Amino acid sequence: MLSLAQSFGIRRCVVAALAVAVLLVSLEAVPAPCVESLPESTKLGPYINKLIFKVIPNSDEQVFALLNDEIDAIGDSVSPTYLSRLMEAEDIEVTETFMNSYGYVAINTGRYPFNITGFRRAVAFGVDKERISREVWDGLSVPLDSVIPRANPFSIEGNSPYTYYKANVPLGNQLLDEMGFLDTDSDGFREAPDGSNFDVVVGTTVFASIFEEVRQVFLEGLRGLHLNASSLGPFFDWPSWECCDIDYDMMFLHTRFTTMDVDWLAYEYWSSYAGERYWNLPQFENASYDSWRDQLLHSTDYDEVYEAATEMQKILLYQCPVIVLYENVFLSAYRTDRFEGQVNEVDDGIPGWWTKFKVHLKISLGGPFGATFRLSNSMDIDTFNFMATGSRYTMNVLDQLYDSLIKRDPGGRDMMWLAESYFTETHSDNPDVPEGHTRFVFNLIRNASWTDRFNLTAEDVSFTINFYREAPGNPYGADLADLTAAYAPNKYQLVVEFATESYWHLHTIGYMPIIPEHVFESIGAANWNISGVQPPAQEMVTSGPFNVSEYVQGQFCEQTYNPYYFYRCRVVDPAPSARNQTTADGNIEQGFPSFISQVGSIVFIGSLAVIVGVLILYLVQLKHASVPSRHRVRYPFLNSIHDTPSDGYSIGLLKPWHGENTLLATSHD
Repeated sequence: MLSLAQSFGIRRCVVAALAVAVLLVSLEAVPAPCVESLPESTKLGPYINKLIFKVIPNSDEQVFALLNDEIDAIGDSVSPTYLSRLMEAEDIEVTETFMNSYGYVAINTGRYPFNITGFRRAVAFGVDKERISREVWDGLSVPLDSVIPRANPFSIEGNSPYTYYKANVPLGNQLLDEMGFLDTDSDGFREAPDGSNFDVVVGTTVFASIFEEVRQVFLEGLRGLHLNASSLGPFFDWPSWECCDIDYDMMFLHTRFTTMDVDWLAYEYWSSYAGERYWNLPQFENASYDSWRDQLLHSTDYDEVYEAATEMQKILLYQCPVIVLYENVFLSAYRTDRFEGQVNEVDDGIPGWWTKFKVHLKISLGGPFGATFRLSNSMDIDTFNFMATGSRYTMNVLDQLYDSLIKRDPGGRDMMWLAESYFTETHSDNPDVPEGHTRFVFNLIRNASWTDRFNLTAEDVSFTINFYREAPGNPYGADLADLTAAYAPNKYQLVVEFATESYWHLHTIGYMPIIPEHVFESIGAANWNISGVQPPAQEMVTSGPFNVSEYVQGQFCEQTYNPYYFYRCRVVDPAPSARNQTTADGNIEQGFPSFISQVGSIVFIGSLAVIVGVLILYLVQLKHASVPSRHRVRYPFLNSIHDTPSDGYSIGLLKPWHGENTLLATSHD
């Protein structure tokens, strides 16, 4: 029989051998991908070898290319006219996601009787938003009340105790009766409470048959309230039309937001901007609304900013200076026969950044790694300089090339990317911060690099911010007027300071594409808009998950995955770069020399041999023990590592590679 001491000693040998093996694996391995399900929150990718953007300008040709397996996804929103054809096809999926856009009617609250809150609320109750989405948009929009679309994390949509979705004409008429809007002359139309006649003219600046149908439903709602309503327009020269001189009743508009920031709430409906051209078109004035403005603009705390945005939406929802009608949905179409893991992110749908990062070849076809994912692009790129383009089709291609401190996750929320963490300081937090200033301190991940294998450090980030600020006319410098400092106290810490207090400064710098200092310092900020490198003849120095590998003007742009990407999901053995250095704590900053990988592999094999030998010895001795074997073969060393039962689990490295690894239990189920 095995003594307790002998048993314990053997177990310790096994634990030690296994620990050595795991340690060596952790030095050279990268996180193994979860091939069955890839959570949106996981930062591992890319899985495909190549991306190809095919220039296909015509919608008909894009649909044809998808149906004929010439592309794997349409890179733009799909017109509803193709829905039935696509949905009937084999191996084609059509999905929808909320867009950061909506249609709405602005009401001139500076004109009597539209300045009466109850009148505007009655109009809101009289309009059938559900009908607009169901009949006019044929289900390709959803009713919306809030001025912030539901696609935006700041939206209160769905959290209000009441909605205006379904027309409630009896309630609308009741409100008008109670306020004195009566048909005193029996002409079939209501007069104002002061007895004066008035009509309602609904203009528009958007021209398309579907928009005209929306306006007609809105007009029917007004007439159901016995209001003398008519239409006018469309006016193509908005906002130079006379409405800017406050001479309009109601105006149907459509808007799309380019970011998830909502600081515009402080301007669009601010009382001080009533009467200003291009701002506060409804001429809305409300002291309660204005009282939240300072907190929205100048708090540095997210929760306080969120509270202000919430309360401002509630006030607008009740006061109705605008009546939001619907939020559009983005239709995406893609093939399902070879790839899986497509991500339907808000506003951008399947063609967005996250699909390119997470899509992977099906396991049954030899995946998840490899293959080429093909998308259509409606226009060719106009430049490889992302700072010098205004084309979203160009940015479809260039978005994969550069990284930022913060990235927007598939649900539209902030996700730390190059920044591992950050904190915010004002004078009340740190006396060293001047009064009225906001200081952000970012801690960067330590294994990011450029495609030429130079390390990406805080020095690159500070250089980028200062480059944008100093470059005359650079679009990324437009919001840096209040910037007072951007510097790197060490290689992996960044300090950025603004002369005003505001949470929104975080997004100003957080979403900026970072450029390599060792490349752009010789170009100079004054030459920011001059076309530079022309790939593939000249290799672009980038940091993103892909880089340009081939380009034929007017036909396609090919990108190949970056094997050294800092959130990589594949095992690689990177060669050391010219800037690899050992830090003060003895850790190598970027990659590991190949000889460590070789030694690690040899010792790992030797460690496995030791484990096998010890287990054989252990099991042979157990054969002669008197205790039943079913109580002995528990592999307690696994439990000592995981503190979980070992059945059905194996050791996996699932944490993104940041220079250290965490042991997790990964189910085989």
